[in-house]
Amino acid sequence: MAKAEFVNKMFNDIAPKYDLLNDVLSVGTHRLWKKKFINFALKQKPNSALDCATGTGDIAFKLKESISGKVVGIDFSSGMIEYANERAKTETQKVEFKVADIQKLPFADKEFDITTISFGIRNVENLGLGLSELGRVSNGVYILEFGQPKNGLYKKAYFNMLKMYVPVFGLISKRKDAYEYLIASSETFPSAEKFVDIMKANMNFKNYGCIPVFGGIAYIYFANNEG
Repeated sequence: MAKAEFVNKMFNDIAPKYDLLNDVLSVGTHRLWKKKFINFALKQKPNSALDCATGTGDIAFKLKESISGKVVGIDFSSGMIEYANERAKTETQKVEFKVADIQKLPFADKEFDITTISFGIRNVENLGLGLSELGRVSNGVYILEFGQPKNGLYKKAYFNMLKMYVPVFGLISKRKDAYEYLIASSETFPSAEKFVDIMKANMNFKNYGCIPVFGGIAYIYFANNEG
């Protein structure tokens, strides 16, 4: 099974448990990380935003609280978008959700002030193409993604702890392989300066950088023309 097909089916299957999964992977702190991430992206003072790999829509709804213009959330998984649309019925913030592929975004050049993506870029089959598209449709790109702590002991302890949860999450979600994939992809995905170099090779902005979160379990990445 191709990666795109596997990832699509996986997220369709685990959509109702997605927030719980992020709680486990982030040791219960992903909501705090996302708050920091959103506040950082909002420093550009955007009037519109595209949230990619939007999942249940939590980032998109939070962005809309501070953005007067349109906020759109897209996801490759129709199951995730269905879940986000159900959630939208009870939210006061109006966000449009649609199924779309980051590798071929159905939007005009620079249609949005910013694009955001949290915990989704490592699942893109063609990473360079996905980053290029994020940069094409916006004036600033902000990414939150799991990585690897630079401290070797901390890194080993963290990933060993995650692997202990595999049987538990398998019972909860009925998709043990999904949890194993998400751990493995976090453990091997290029992070910190390596990922910044990949961004530079596939985007056309003046400024690039990364900020470690929780000792490097995750990183906030940015590319913009500010300053």
